[in-house]
Amino acid sequence: MSMQEALIDRIYEAAGTPELWPEVLQSLGDMANSDGAVLMVLPPVGMPRWIASPALKPRVSHLTAANSWRSSGRTAQWRAEAHAGFMRDVDLAPGSCAGWPCDVEKPFWQVGTTFPLPTGDVAIITAERRAQTGAHEASILPRLDALRPHLVRACQLSARFNCERSRLTGMTLDQIGLPAAVLSASGRVLTMNAHLQQREEVLPPGQHGGLLFKSLINSKLLQDAIGNVVGGRHAVQTMPVRSYSDHRPQIAHIMRLEPHPGDAFGTSAVLLILVHVGARAVPADGLLNMLFDLTPAEARLLQALAGGLRLQSYAESVGVQASTVRTQLNSIFNKTGTKRQAELLSIVASLALFSGQTTKCLGAA
Repeated sequence: MSMQEALIDRIYEAAGTPELWPEVLQSLGDMANSDGAVLMVLPPVGMPRWIASPALKPRVSHLTAANSWRSSGRTAQWRAEAHAGFMRDVDLAPGSCAGWPCDVEKPFWQVGTTFPLPTGDVAIITAERRAQTGAHEASILPRLDALRPHLVRACQLSARFNCERSRLTGMTLDQIGLPAAVLSASGRVLTMNAHLQQREEVLPPGQHGGLLFKSLINSKLLQDAIGNVVGGRHAVQTMPVRSYSDHRPQIAHIMRLEPHPGDAFGTSAVLLILVHVGARAVPADGLLNMLFDLTPAEARLLQALAGGLRLQSYAESVGVQASTVRTQLNSIFNKTGTKRQAELLSIVASLALFSGQTTKCLGAA
């Protein structure tokens, strides 16, 4: 196996194992007679995410921390011109200052390419060398272009893996009855589960540029909440949501989904969970079963106790002996690791946030 074939294999391995990207980028830098290489992912809004070979990590860290990348003329040039293959920065900006690149703070030369990702982000891959070494030789470009299709596919696979993680998050919440969506930092819907799609306040998936809510008021509140969470001002943000039919108050909880450490393809995504505000919320039986492996009868008993019924009243309402209900309660104690009813109901109350159901008034039909 040639060195190029071995590098191609490692490129595809890195698609599923982000920890391998620094090694791949170093090999790419070696092929380009450079100090190393950088993979940077630029979202529509927010900070870039990046992976660098070890030698370049301190410089890239300083560049992004200082926000210098925003005003970099090179970044705009890569995005505009280097989308068909690798290009040298000396070709993007032929002018130089006494042999030094003249549009950067710290002198270095680059050869790079750019391509879109399925998430709406843009990826830029550059190999970089110190300015004293001189600009990259044109003979390097064919070797890098031979690797470009594999780099593009691997990066797109990594981005799709993260989209799949978002989808699975929504499906998991759907299984326990939580209307939820994963949104990008710009507020675009990445994935939405079936429970949320049924809400009339929500737009059908894929319409109106990926917006979530029909109401402009809800959309504005959501964008402000996402900005606070993504910007790090709040870990979790709660907002009221205007309802159309039942007029029951609703709230949305928005929290940041942290990407896997070292994974540049994990979007700056947020999780939204929509719940009705009730006088007294009770977790759905599916959630109780998933968390504690309760039987249907045990789940119904626990829901009734959380709703305010006493043991004797519940036994009479379902037509069983009080001793049967006490046996079920003891089984619930064992499964939840509790010993007293007050302790048990405290756990149920902590789960009530994650349920869209509310209890019926006592005596209601």
